[in-house]
This record gives sequence, structure tokens and C-alpha cells, in this order.
Amino acid sequence: MYSARDITKRYGGVQALAGATFEVDPGEVHALLGANGAGKSTLVKILAGGERPTSGTLRLDGAPTAFKSVEDAARRGVALVSQELNLFPALDGLHNLFLMREPVSGHVAISRRGMRERAQRVVRQLGLAFDLERPVGELALGEQQLVEIARALLGDPRILILDEPTSALSADETARLLGVIRSLREHGVGIVFVSHFLEDVFEVADAVTILRGGRVVVARRPVGELTVAAAVDGMLGEAAAAVRSGASPPQVERTIDRRDEAALRLADVSIRRKVRGVTLDAHPGEIVGLAGLEGSGVQAILRMLFGVERPMGGRVVLPGGGPCPRGIAEAIRAGVAFVPADRKQTGLHLEKPIAENISLVSSCALRRDGLVIRNGPMAQRAETWRDRLRVAMASPWAPVGALSGGNQQKVLFAKWLETGPSLMLLDDPTRGVDVGAKAEMQGVIRSIAEGGTVVLYTSSDLQEMAALCDRVLVFYQGDVMGELGRDELSEHGLLQAVTTGELV
Repeated sequence: MYSARDITKRYGGVQALAGATFEVDPGEVHALLGANGAGKSTLVKILAGGERPTSGTLRLDGAPTAFKSVEDAARRGVALVSQELNLFPALDGLHNLFLMREPVSGHVAISRRGMRERAQRVVRQLGLAFDLERPVGELALGEQQLVEIARALLGDPRILILDEPTSALSADETARLLGVIRSLREHGVGIVFVSHFLEDVFEVADAVTILRGGRVVVARRPVGELTVAAAVDGMLGEAAAAVRSGASPPQVERTIDRRDEAALRLADVSIRRKVRGVTLDAHPGEIVGLAGLEGSGVQAILRMLFGVERPMGGRVVLPGGGPCPRGIAEAIRAGVAFVPADRKQTGLHLEKPIAENISLVSSCALRRDGLVIRNGPMAQRAETWRDRLRVAMASPWAPVGALSGGNQQKVLFAKWLETGPSLMLLDDPTRGVDVGAKAEMQGVIRSIAEGGTVVLYTSSDLQEMAALCDRVLVFYQGDVMGELGRDELSEHGLLQAVTTGELV
């Protein structure tokens, strides 16, 4: 058994955990749930050796223990797979699997062939379908997540901590991973399963513990004694009624002038090996969904509009009347904003203050503050967006990395909204946030559209897409297969469309 007893953790005057207790037995999947800011991430860091508790004890196999680092914990059988990828994009998959722990025989490093042979067990176990010789930076986000999990499994952990392991995975990849978790459970591995996807929790977990405000409010409850609604009640307390089960607010009909000359227009656009002949009009005030699996072409369109990809053919007209941008700086100047799926790698500077993150694009890229950027205006912007987006922060000068996931996402939105964009590109904007923050973010997205901005949106949450979008274009293997209107949208219909390419 691995247990944490009466754990408290303080960061200065902030108490992140207050007497939390958690344990996992061999051959058990124990889910840890909680809204953003509940203390979940702090407890995971303590369990994995990344943080020391202010008070309380850890016990492994009944003996008190303390880890010097995450690496020390892994060597002693407690491995962490974090939601935030810890890979080296320029190195291939095999190097990433064995980085800093290349196998040796005597004093001689084992060859790549030897590493490949050792990797085959987890490759088969996870059903990895991609070439381990490829740089991981070329892999899709879901494939990179599987590389991260494979690296942890190579160490034969006794305790495996999975922090949001399915957040970047497709439905097939998620089903495969849940199968791997069941297999590990049968082989006696204790698994700490942290997820915002309650359907995954209820499918695979044996027990559930829920944190709220740094305290345990539901302790080691057998999953059969809980419902999704009861879990949400535990996570959100009094706020549960408004966002029960992560349900989106009802769609608000908006009048959209489709003759508007400020529309985004794509005419027969192709991107080499990614999309063919895409035609699209999106108007101010409209939320247009782009639905498709990894590699369908959706991300390629977003990257093109942000100046990262170049079209091979066709015509692009931005809402301001300009052509397809030839770089990120040109896209920003043309009024394009991009909220990426991986906020911590490409969206925010975690070590920098909230105020600097919010002002970064408007002050530096657009030069709206002149040559000298003063702290006063930066702080005022942060306070303004704190009020507008309800960002829970102690100070504008606190580092973004100290915020919960949902509040980090709000800061990322504030950074781009500060530029006053005419086109907002949203790539899985509510990924990895709890149901309460998700409902708030959906409200923010609607308000952006109602303010007259063109919004292109894609999400791995098809239920959210069906509730939020005015219409959805379905991408399949590089082609647009058709469009679903407001009255035709449903999670079931979208799932069938993106997996088969057929619209019902």
C-alpha cells in the first residue's frame, strides 16, 4: 500500500492542502477528483516526489518514506505520468523512452537495437502504431501522450500516477489506455487516476476520493456507490446545480448578418498533404466549429490562419480584408488570435507574472505601450481581466504557474482578448479544466462572438461542440465532408460524422 496521511501544504500564506488523506492498494485503481484549485495537483506532486508536504506523512509498504525528487520516487516504484508532456520534440521516440536511463551491460551502453527490443513490451501493451524512429515533435498530441505513458511503464512501477492521461487522446486511444490500466491492475499495480473525464473514471476506477478547498470531502468511496451527479456535487459543492455533469448552458440564438463584408473567407484552400479544397465563410458574431479526428486537417487550417502553415492553393481573406498571413507576427497584426490546446507549452510563460502574460502580445508584438512597458498599466490590465473573466489570483505579479488550470486558461484568453482580435482561433480551449471552469469558459466564448468577433472553434468534447457552435464543418482525412446546422447538432451525430466521414 502507498498512503498519504494528514497532508498539509502551504505556499506562503496560501494553504493548498489541509489534512488530506489518500491511499492506494496494489491492484487498485483509485480516482482522485476535484475542481481546479481544490488541491489535486498539489497532492499529486507530493505523492510523486515533486513537492514536500508542510506536515503529514507518506508511507510505502507500511514504512514512512520521503522522496528527494520525482526521479527518486520513480526509482523506488512510484511513477508519474503528467498531463503536461515532458518530452524532447527534436529527439525520436526511442530516445525519449530511455532518456537519462539508457540501459547498459557492464560499462557499455546497449545499442539502439537493444533499446528497441526492450521497448517492444510496452509498445505492444499500448498498441503504439507510430514509428519510434520519428522525432516526437512530429507526432500528434495524443501519440506524444502515449510515449509519455510508455516511458513510465518501462520502469515497471508498483504505483502509477496518471494525471489527466486521456485528455489528449482520441476515443480509440482512450479505450486502449483504459484496457492497459485494467491489465496493470490485474498484475498488481496500484494506480492513482486523476481525470476531469468522469465517464473514464466510472468506467475504470474501483474507488473515488474527492478534494474541495484542500480538504477531502469524499474519502475512498467505492465507485459503485457514486453517480456522476453525486461526484459533481462533491467537487463543486453549492455551485454544482449550475454545472451538473458538465452540461453546457443552453445555446442562445444569435442573429448573424451573413452578408457582412468583415467575414472570414476561404475558397478552395489546400495545404500540402493535409487538406484539399476547403471552402468556408465565417461571419462576425458566429461560432463555427471545425470537427475532425487527429490528422483530419482541422489543426492545419487553424495553423494556416495563424501564419504557421502555408496554403498551396486557393484564396484566404481575413475579416479585416487582408490575405493569408505569412507568419505569426503578421497574423497578430492582422487581428488573428490563437488559443492553443497545450497552454503550458505554447500559450503561457508559466514562470512569468500574470500581468506580464496578459500584456505580452499587446505590448510587445503590437507595441501599444510604446518603447517602455510600465508596471502600472500592466497591473491595471490584469485587474480588469480578473474582474471580467473572474480570474482567481492573489496578485497580478503572482506567476501564472501558481494558478489552477482553469485560471491559467482564463489568463490565456485575457492575453489574446487584450489585442481586440477580429478572428479568434480556439483549439480545444476547455481541455484539462474542471466542469465549473468549463462552463465559465463557454460563457466567455459566447461573449467573444456576441462582441462581433469571428470565432473558429474545435474541441475533443463533442457534447460541448454541439451545445456551443452555430454550425459545424466536418473534416475527414483532409476533406470537408459537409456541414451540420444548429438544429442538426448532437454529440452522437458529430461522433459518427468524424469517425466515418458520413453526415446523417
